[in-house]
Amino acid sequence: MKDKTLEEFNQKRRIKYDGQIALATGRNKTSKQWKNKNILYSALVEKLSTTTRTPETYAEYKKMPKADRDRIKDVGGFVGGSLKNGRRKAENVANRTLLTLDLDYVNGDVWSSIELLWDFSVVMYSTHTHASDNQRLRIVIPLSRPVLPDEYQAIARMIADDLGIDQFDDTTYEPCRLMYWPSTSSDGEYIFKVQDLPWLNPDEILERYTFGWQDVSYWPESSRARAKLNSAIKKQEDPLEKKGVIGAFCRTYSISEAIAEFLSDVYSAGADDTRYTYLEGSTTGGLVVYDDKFSFSHHGTDPTSGILCNAFDLIRIHKFGELDDNAKEDTPANRLPSFTKMTEFASGDKRVKETIGKERMEKAQEDFDIVVSDEEMSTEWLEELQVSDKGRVLNISDNYVLIIDNEPLLKSKIAYNEFTNKIVVSGELPWRKNNDLSEWNDTDDAGLRTFIEKYYGISNISKYNDAISLVVAKNSFHPIKHLFNNLKWDKVQRIETLLIDYLGAEDTLYTRFIMKKWLVAGVARIYRPGTKFDHMPILSGPQGIGKSTFFKKLGMDWFSDNNIDLKDTKKAIEVLRGKLIVEMAELSNMKRADVEVTKNFITRIEFEARPAYGKRNIILLIQWLYCGTTNDKEFLKDKTGNRRFWPVDVKINEPKKSVFKDLSREVVLQIWAEAIELYRVGYTITLNEEEEKHAKVQQELHMETDELEQILEDKLNWDAPKEQWDKYTFTEIVVGLNLTDRQSGYARQNLKTILAKKGIEQDSRRKYKMPPRIMLKAINDFEVVSE
Repeated sequence: MKDKTLEEFNQKRRIKYDGQIALATGRNKTSKQWKNKNILYSALVEKLSTTTRTPETYAEYKKMPKADRDRIKDVGGFVGGSLKNGRRKAENVANRTLLTLDLDYVNGDVWSSIELLWDFSVVMYSTHTHASDNQRLRIVIPLSRPVLPDEYQAIARMIADDLGIDQFDDTTYEPCRLMYWPSTSSDGEYIFKVQDLPWLNPDEILERYTFGWQDVSYWPESSRARAKLNSAIKKQEDPLEKKGVIGAFCRTYSISEAIAEFLSDVYSAGADDTRYTYLEGSTTGGLVVYDDKFSFSHHGTDPTSGILCNAFDLIRIHKFGELDDNAKEDTPANRLPSFTKMTEFASGDKRVKETIGKERMEKAQEDFDIVVSDEEMSTEWLEELQVSDKGRVLNISDNYVLIIDNEPLLKSKIAYNEFTNKIVVSGELPWRKNNDLSEWNDTDDAGLRTFIEKYYGISNISKYNDAISLVVAKNSFHPIKHLFNNLKWDKVQRIETLLIDYLGAEDTLYTRFIMKKWLVAGVARIYRPGTKFDHMPILSGPQGIGKSTFFKKLGMDWFSDNNIDLKDTKKAIEVLRGKLIVEMAELSNMKRADVEVTKNFITRIEFEARPAYGKRNIILLIQWLYCGTTNDKEFLKDKTGNRRFWPVDVKINEPKKSVFKDLSREVVLQIWAEAIELYRVGYTITLNEEEEKHAKVQQELHMETDELEQILEDKLNWDAPKEQWDKYTFTEIVVGLNLTDRQSGYARQNLKTILAKKGIEQDSRRKYKMPPRIMLKAINDFEVVSE
C-alpha cells in the first residue's frame, strides 16, 4: 500500500517553495568523475518520490555479504553541492546547497518529530536497508544559500541534534558524502515524506552556537562517537594513508570486506554493519567496527581481543599469529614472523596488486594532469606483474613488456609502422610537450625509461630495449594496407584514361597500359614488398600543367619529390621509405653517370638497413614507386637501358578534367581501389611483346639527339639503293666522315652503337656495308689511319 503523503504528492506534483539547487551526480560510488548540475528542487523531490525496485527480497538482502549489499543498493547517487574538477574528495567540495543526513538508529515516529520541531522544507525517504522493525531513513533539506564545507558540518550536526544525534549515522556529516538514489528490495517498504515550507536559513543555525560555530569541540556528537574517540584510536595512523603493502591492503579491504573475504569462518555478521560475533566465543556482537577502518574485539577468547586492528593486522593475527609464539615480547610488529608472512600474503593478493598498480597509475595521471576514462583504466594486467615479497615490482623483462603494453598512459601509443619501418607514436605521451611529432626519438626513450623508473621502480636499459622491440612488434600496423583493405571500388574504370583525361596525352594503347601496370605494381609492392618492377613513367610537357601535382595527388600523404642523393644509399633510404610514390630528379639535367645510378636504383628491390633497437641489419624490401617529370622533349641519354623509362608526352590535347580541381582524394581512392581489383584478378605488370614495341617507340622518340648520329644522317645518303652501298673498314669510315678527332674509346664505341642501331654490323672481314656519302670523295682520297 502506498504511503499517503506519496499519493498526495503524486496527485499534486507541485512544490510551492521551489528554487535552483546545485548537486553533483555519479553513476556509482566508485565513479571518478562526478557531474555538477543545477536543477530545480522540485525536480529532485520528484526523483526521490520513486524508488528503484531490485529483484531480491528483503530477507535475501539481509543475508548477503556486505559487498553484495553495497552493489545492489548502488543505483547511482548524488552529493548535495558542487565538486571542484568533478572529483568526490573532501578537499574538492566547493559548497553545499542541501543537507543530507542518514538516520540509522531511529527511535519512534521521527516524522512526527520533524513536523513538530522544524519549520522548513524537508524530504524524507527510506534507504535500501530499511524495514519497519529496523528503520533506516534519509532526510534532505534545501538551504537558502550555499554553505562552505566547514559550515556544512556545523549546521548538519546541530540539525541532527534537534532530533537526537544518536539516531544519526556518525559519518553522515561529511561534506563529500554521497547519498544513493532511492532503491528498495522487491518486497520492501518504501517511505517518502515531504514538508513544503520555506528553505532552511543556515545562518540561523550557525548563530545557535553560543561560542561560535568554528570551534569544533562544541559540535554535537553521538555517544557512540565519543566512546570511539579514545586514546588508542587517536594514536593510530589512518590505515588508508599508510604506505607500502599495509596501506594498499587496507585500501583494498575494509574491515568488513576483509572479514567477508578471509574470516567468514571466524566471524558472523551482527545486528548491523558495525558488529560481528566471534564464532568460537560465548557472547554476541563483541567485535566492533569503527568507520570500517578499525576493529576492536571484546570477545575474551578472540586472538584480537583488546587489540585495535586495521584490516591488515586483523588478518595477520588470525592467519599467521601463531608464528609469533616464539618471538620476544618487545619485538616491533614489523619484525614479527607474522608480519613477514602477511606482507608476502598481501603482496601476492590479486586485488592488492590491482590497488597498488591502480594507485601508481592514478599518481602518474595526476602528476601529468591526464584524465583516463574508466574503460581505459584496466587493472586486470596488474595481476601478471611479478613482485617481490614486499610488493616491489621485479626488474625483469616480462614486467617491462607488461608495463609498456598495459599502463593506461602508454597502452597502444607506441607501435611499429611496417610501411616506414620506424617506431611511431600514436597518442599523447605524458613526458612530451609536443605531441604533434609522430616518430619515436631519443627523448622518448629517455622519457619512457624515467617514467617506468619513477612509477614502477625498475631500471635496466638492456631489458627496456628488449621490451620495446617486443611491444612495438606486437603493435605493428601498415597504414596503406589498412587503407587499401577498406576501399570498395565503385566499378567505374578510370586508370586507362588517367593521362588522357587529366593531362591531355594521346589516347593510345601505350598511354593506357603504362598507368595500369604502374599503379598495379604499386599495389603489389604494398602487399608483397620487393615485387620486381623496373619501370617509371616520365611525363614530358610544358611547365605548370600539373605533372608533379598529378603524381602528388596519387601518392596522397605518402609522396616525395625531395632531392635524393642516390649515391648515399643510407640517406636515400631515409627519404624513400614511408613513401608510396617518389618523383625522381629530371633526367635531362643528369650526367650520364647519374642516369646509371638512377637506373640501378629503379632496378633494386631491396636494401640493407639497421632498424631501431636492432642488433643486426635487416633486408628492407621496397614498397614505393618511381616516377618523373620533365619540360624537355628529349631527355633519354643512353643508347641502351631505356626500357626502364616510360615517357609520355602530355598536353598534346586539351585535358578533359583538371588535375587541380577534379582529381580529388575521393577520386584518387577509387583509382587505387580499381588498381587493387586489377591486382586481385591477376593483372600482369610485365610487358608483353607488343607492349614492349610500343614502349620502345616512345623511348626512341625521347632520346637526346647524338651529334655523331646526326652526322651520319646528314653525310650519308640513306635513300640510295642497296646496290650502291659499299664496304669500308671502321677506320675508313672515321676518316671518310672526317671524324678523326673522335677516336677516344667512348666515341668509337658510341659510333659502333649508332651503326648497330641502324642495322649496320661488321661482316666476317670486319667491314661495314655503308650507303654512299652525299658528294662522297673517292675512297682512294681517304687518308688511311691504322686502327
